[in-house]
Amino acid sequence: MKRALFFILILIATGVFLGSVVVFLVLPSMNWSAIRKPGQVENTIASYTTSNWIHRNAAKQSNPFRPTSENLKAGQIDFDGHCSGCHGLTGNGENRLEADFYPPVAKLTGDTQKWSDGELYFIIANGIRMTGMPGFVKKHDPKEIWGLILWVRHLAQLSPSEKAAIESRCA
Repeated sequence: MKRALFFILILIATGVFLGSVVVFLVLPSMNWSAIRKPGQVENTIASYTTSNWIHRNAAKQSNPFRPTSENLKAGQIDFDGHCSGCHGLTGNGENRLEADFYPPVAKLTGDTQKWSDGELYFIIANGIRMTGMPGFVKKHDPKEIWGLILWVRHLAQLSPSEKAAIESRCA
């Protein structure tokens, strides 16, 4: 029994030592620049962790507001004021800040459309740490956030004339 306990303590001490080496020596020597893409392992761990955090914590709900012209216009105004700087006026992910983000700014007309309304609400309300995505829940009421989601959904369905009108504002 004493031998097994001693062996377990040695394993724990070794794990703590190796973990400390990684945290205090290896990680600080890595390149954490936003302009350098992370390696496959880092990317996989970050994507897995973030996605599962969102899936586990987002409420299973649909947008309580209908995409009326009035609600879409309100969503567009909020989007233009709060989101388009990073996501682009058409949601194409081409940020108007001309800055490098890693992970890249989400293209709202692509895979983002696969997220449920509840998951999008969770992301917008809470933000995602260390990505540049801020949380809006403290300074915006739920109706504004749901309006943003209506507009994000609409961005993937822009008619050519709507897209041209929006893009003309960029010039």
